[in-house]
Amino acid sequence: MNIKAIFLFICFSTSIFSQTYFTVPQNVWRISFNKKISSGIWVGHDGEKGLKDLKYKLNSIDYSINQDWKRNLNINEYTLEYGFSDKSTFILNVPIIEKINQDYSWSISSDSNTVVIDELMKYYFPKNKSNSGLGDITIGMKVLFIGNPAWRGGKNKYSIYGGLDATFPFGESLKKYYSKDIDDNGIPNQFKELPISNGLSEWKSSLFGEFYRKIKGRLINVNWLFSLSSFNRETINPSYSFLWIEETGMDSISRAIGNSVLFEQGKQIFLSIEGQLELLPNRIYFSSGMNWMMSGRDQYFSNSKKWNSWMSSNNNYDTKKTLSTQFVRFNILNMDPFKQKGPIPFELEFGVSWYVPYLTYHSYGYSSSWIKISSYFQAW
Repeated sequence: MNIKAIFLFICFSTSIFSQTYFTVPQNVWRISFNKKISSGIWVGHDGEKGLKDLKYKLNSIDYSINQDWKRNLNINEYTLEYGFSDKSTFILNVPIIEKINQDYSWSISSDSNTVVIDELMKYYFPKNKSNSGLGDITIGMKVLFIGNPAWRGGKNKYSIYGGLDATFPFGESLKKYYSKDIDDNGIPNQFKELPISNGLSEWKSSLFGEFYRKIKGRLINVNWLFSLSSFNRETINPSYSFLWIEETGMDSISRAIGNSVLFEQGKQIFLSIEGQLELLPNRIYFSSGMNWMMSGRDQYFSNSKKWNSWMSSNNNYDTKKTLSTQFVRFNILNMDPFKQKGPIPFELEFGVSWYVPYLTYHSYGYSSSWIKISSYFQAW
């Protein structure tokens, strides 16, 4: 079998276009590179930024702590898809985190002196963390159940698909705490780590599809997706904090929690709806839509039931979260063999997305921009 680049498949040249969720034709490879830059803030229980009014008592003195987190990400994402048939496509997704950076700030109020609490916060929570490296890798299959894809056309102007994906934790997770592993200032190095992965495998099933029509020679699509994710229960290294107990010593906290913790992430539901319009035939497409994610509450199993409960939810904080984003993107196609520029057929995508305030809670709200290039090859 020879692998040859083609100027796109002439039989599909007038109808194929970007379909984030959908299949590619039989024996076709789609290879994509996506460069994404994001900045985000932690959104609390009230839809406002930050975690407000965390109550803490030390030596019979009451304190109130406001906290804010900001993150910046620079990600390169590589995706390989292969059409086993016109109805089934294999997918492999490999993200490389060029840089993830987190800034953390707080303010403390009390009727008493706040210097002691401020010093404790500096010890346990460094104001800046960063990391880079391989992210979690996803493999999966997408299968056409009924209907016809828009790239193939046909009598039925719709298609319905199913998908199964497995994401494996190749990204760096939080390392184990060692009392002797400290920096020059006596701060444990674990406190300065910013994990890329939570160390859990994800199993996702999805149902998605499209409705499409040609109106005045322009293709119009409505794409939709529903998915459900569950995660393996795994032993993780706990992240230490004094804020759950009136005890600030690491030895006491470590003994109370234990050296390792069994963790179960809450199941996730994801919904997406998108409209797409062909602006210039076989050349430019415009898309806009909304994504929505809701997760169940996380569970922790350590030596301390109080810590387990505090980590899952506490004053104005909960691991049960929602995230809503809107997006806009343009796709520019250079794949029509009669109009193609240059020797290689490709597709360019430019997009921006932003989180929706008051529909996002207990999660990072990101604003992102990206550029993606995809090329198609055929094996025969």
